Amino acid sequence: NIIFMNINKVYLGINVSHGASASLMINGQILLAFQEERFNKIKNFCGYPKISIEKCLDYVKIKKLKIDEAGFSTFNNIPFPYKYPLDNYFSIKDWTDYYLNNFFSKSTKIKKIINFFDKLKKEKKINNHYLNYKLIKKKDYFKNHYKFRILQSNFLKKQSRGLINKISFIDHHTCHAHYAAYAPKIKENKVAVLTIDSEGDGLNQTFWIFDRKKNILKKINESAECDLARIYRFVTLILKMKPNEHEFKVMGLAPYAKNEYSHEVYKNVFENILTVKNCKIIHKKRPKDLFSYIYNSTRGYRFDNIAGAVQILVEKVSTELVKQISQKYKIKVFSISGGVSMNIKMNMILSNLKFVKNLYVPPTGTDESLCIGACYFLNKTENKPLNDIYLGQKVSENVIDKKMIIKLFKNKKNILIQENIKHHQIAKLLDRGEIISIAKGREEFGARALGNRSIIANPSRDGVVQKINEQIKNRDFWMPFALTILKEKQHNYIHNEKKIVSDFMTIGFKTKSKLYKNIINGTHPYDQSVRPQILEKKFNEEYYSIIKNFYKISGIPAVLNTSLNLHGYPISSTLKDIIFTFENSGLKYLYLDSKYFIRKKN
Repeated sequence: NIIFMNINKVYLGINVSHGASASLMINGQILLAFQEERFNKIKNFCGYPKISIEKCLDYVKIKKLKIDEAGFSTFNNIPFPYKYPLDNYFSIKDWTDYYLNNFFSKSTKIKKIINFFDKLKKEKKINNHYLNYKLIKKKDYFKNHYKFRILQSNFLKKQSRGLINKISFIDHHTCHAHYAAYAPKIKENKVAVLTIDSEGDGLNQTFWIFDRKKNILKKINESAECDLARIYRFVTLILKMKPNEHEFKVMGLAPYAKNEYSHEVYKNVFENILTVKNCKIIHKKRPKDLFSYIYNSTRGYRFDNIAGAVQILVEKVSTELVKQISQKYKIKVFSISGGVSMNIKMNMILSNLKFVKNLYVPPTGTDESLCIGACYFLNKTENKPLNDIYLGQKVSENVIDKKMIIKLFKNKKNILIQENIKHHQIAKLLDRGEIISIAKGREEFGARALGNRSIIANPSRDGVVQKINEQIKNRDFWMPFALTILKEKQHNYIHNEKKIVSDFMTIGFKTKSKLYKNIINGTHPYDQSVRPQILEKKFNEEYYSIIKNFYKISGIPAVLNTSLNLHGYPISSTLKDIIFTFENSGLKYLYLDSKYFIRKKN
């Protein structure tokens, strides 16, 4: 509830990268944040976020405001991966051929990629190019060329029609760092801010010190040699999963490996690639052709042990980095952003280190959050933390009625619609082992569903995981589900002696054995760890109420929680998406817009 009187500053943040996104800040508060994938349905879309920007501009127009400054969250993007967005269209085989065929000259490789995209264009499979790439010559495709910045800013000027006073470009890791400093509700005065990712503006790891009292964020050092994300991406591909998308599957697979075997792979393949020196991650004996080295060196090892080994690498290197910083700068509190911050197993290891007093991991630290970091950088007055992450589209901009709902169903005779169902009735269904989908209010920004676009179930019921996997989500059999647990009951189930905040499912925790059977379906079945959303009532009152009612009936203060989407699709956003997901899955129940309860007859 922002009062638009004496408005100080309005900022627009834009991420042109994978996870393309845009966000709007007014008076230091992030009000809107959109991911382009939710509009064009290309998961982790890489490119210019035209529709996301349009949504922010629409809001500004309605409120009769002007944007003081718009900031693009990377200064030196090279044009090639945006003109030819491999992440959006390459298959696993395409990626493998791309990396293994390093003996081809660059010009030959470029020619093959151009031919690949020419074919897609003829088949009309590409319709997301907005920038006029014809202005950039082929010789400049791989240069950090100022013309690409001009393309972006000119298109934004045209799109905004005079609503933006100034356009700027901001360093990639500066945006990651500002997100890590200002998005969480940091209590302590001195915090080490770390950014670790694959690459951005020539860097892949930075270390900053944030003085919260003085509101100063100062970069201490940086590295262009931190290959943690790149190695993890290569392993993802070698294990026949999609890079830049399925790294979380490798993380989920890692605990199944036998410790002695994964350590053997780690020592023989990964141990000597990187080291930590002077509080930064650098090369040790890194081979020039990193992909071919890992591809060939892991050939004799089992898939699970390779996954376990690369996870060991990430945990050991990050632990050493945090240890050196703590010793040299006497810092006990850390906040992390960048793609590697999505590794919740690493975050669990770091949070459990004796010298770490507190760890902050803001939601969805991959590149989609750069747009928010850009807003925090542009705003030179008080930056306000994220109270929640419900920053996207509403279920519907219009009032939903029965006619509207029924119209979207293909099989209209197969549904029953009930109005004003009580939360205790939903809780009874959960207790019986039924699976309920929830869609209400504004969607979550980022990778995690947190009660507004969720599928929930009884975390103690046998067969629930198999049912969700086979009938709804089509997930890999080894992948764990997450848990939402009431904050006041967390200590009965998880080890969180440091009282680390986990509003957004960004940190792993060890579980307690006594009541483990009550939450087993929302944990990793092998190592019994959990990635919880520790839920306070004020965070999402309706979601809290459903779980509280379930607790009264079952004695379990938690539910299994996974995102409302079909396999390979982004999280379902609007009413049309939600009905499509519901009708094309094995879901039987949908609690919609806090009012309608829809049940399939068959």
